[in-house]
Amino acid sequence: MRNQTAGAVLVVEDEGLVALLLREVMTDLGLEPHVFTEGRPALASIGVTRYSAAILDLGLPDIDGHEIVQALLEKDPQFPIVVTTGQDQQEVEERFPKTARMRVLCKPFDIGMLEDELAKLEIIGRPFRPAPRFIEQHVADELFAVTA
Repeated sequence: MRNQTAGAVLVVEDEGLVALLLREVMTDLGLEPHVFTEGRPALASIGVTRYSAAILDLGLPDIDGHEIVQALLEKDPQFPIVVTTGQDQQEVEERFPKTARMRVLCKPFDIGMLEDELAKLEIIGRPFRPAPRFIEQHVADELFAVTA
């Protein structure tokens, strides 16, 4: 029986701390992360779980992450994927079809960068980040004035 979970996101990351962080971030964003630290089990899960998106590292210990990307794109050429990699971004982008809804995120990256890529793929809404606030110099001078 197929799992029809809405919001299920395939997460494949072999670095344990990064995998835990991605699980937390996806959960905080209201998504259901299915986290794998190796490629073969992740690849097998594609046949039984309906994912809405994927975040995956290309450098995996057991298989090349490109195999997972290809399997996802064979099922749906417009499947949204965020590839995380330590490889050259341009080289990675050139390996995949231009029609694919894929974003490449170079390591190291922060949560804001990941959220931006997820938003560009319409996996999440646009992240809310308040505009930076600046204090005018004369106000700062008054606040931090030292009386003699």
